[in-house]
Amino acid sequence: TRGNAAVKAGGMEEAVRCYAAGLEAGGGDTAVLCSNRALCLQKLGRDEEALEDARRCVALRPDFFKGYLRGAMSLRSLGRPEEALAFLRRCPPNDEAGRLVAELRPEAEAAERARIVALGGAERAKEEGNVLFRKGLFEDALAKYGEALECCEDPEGELALALRNNRAACSHQLGDFGAVVREASFVLERQPANAKALARRMLALEPLERYQAALADARALLRQDPRHETANKTQHRLSKL
Repeated sequence: TRGNAAVKAGGMEEAVRCYAAGLEAGGGDTAVLCSNRALCLQKLGRDEEALEDARRCVALRPDFFKGYLRGAMSLRSLGRPEEALAFLRRCPPNDEAGRLVAELRPEAEAAERARIVALGGAERAKEEGNVLFRKGLFEDALAKYGEALECCEDPEGELALALRNNRAACSHQLGDFGAVVREASFVLERQPANAKALARRMLALEPLERYQAALADARALLRQDPRHETANKTQHRLSKL
């Protein structure tokens, strides 16, 4: 195409115009055209526009690895390595993407550390807890979330309730289902429609053999989202008891 010829000749502005014309005319592979234009926009330093094209590309073709590469590189150029890594991790297995993940990981970790250091009090402890949770250090994460909870000015505010939800997630991983129920119930007394707390309590009530209560939570979740897969499975299973 004319766009590809312009790229080979180093005419990125002309290539952008050609790909834009192709997109406007329709009939071509929209995902590929978006990916190609994103590459040109990156070379022109127009990373926000390139990112928009990359996102459109992967929305249209989730199996097309180049869209993920374009998006990750744009986010990296924009100084957002954590987002770049998260974007790239959605990519199907690919050697080039794997190499970029290896490059981005230390950059993302450094950015995460800097972001956490800039926070204060409860927010900082919460983020430190999130890092521990992602590493599978659930006891340490539980303790860190507890530390964050102690720093909260409002023990029933949004942050405190989010921390209790996180503590419930840790306790579930540790098999302490009674603690899951306590933390989730605290949240639900103040936010009855909190889907995370409902799901966590539902999953903890079943191994405690509190089947009717688990079924009630499953039905509450399904009223919010009839397609909730875990709640549907739980309701189907417990309705037979």
